[in-house]
Amino acid sequence: MVRPAPGLTIEQQLEEVVIRLLVWGEARGESAVGKLAVLWVVHNRALLRDTSLKTEALRDRQFSCFNADDPNREKLLKAHELDPAGWKACDAICELYAAHLTTDPTKGATHYYVAAMKNPPTWGRGHHGWVETFEEGHHVFGRAA
Repeated sequence: MVRPAPGLTIEQQLEEVVIRLLVWGEARGESAVGKLAVLWVVHNRALLRDTSLKTEALRDRQFSCFNADDPNREKLLKAHELDPAGWKACDAICELYAAHLTTDPTKGATHYYVAAMKNPPTWGRGHHGWVETFEEGHHVFGRAA
């Protein structure tokens, strides 16, 4: 099982750790498919920009669990201790992804958000440029037209 390296910041962790932090921070309460969908969003962004998963995951203000003002950020490096079962579930999804044993359930989504938000993003559902591709658990997934 992959775990954060002690003494390193989030930004200093290996990519395989960062993606687990992302999945745990953004989707730990979601189904396996919901967790996988979040991972594929960062994958799709990395492909689009020709960057790494880590670069996309840590891009400023893109995934809220990494934002300095998000209460989840302070929990991330201890997630494997705070929530061992949840961490194991996220680790397993990331292992399947890394072994190329998954396909994209989001159908190319580059964005997602919580469907029940009081103030959904202006680029989301109802916006003329939004192509909704998938909904799973609490999240709506899609991309720009």
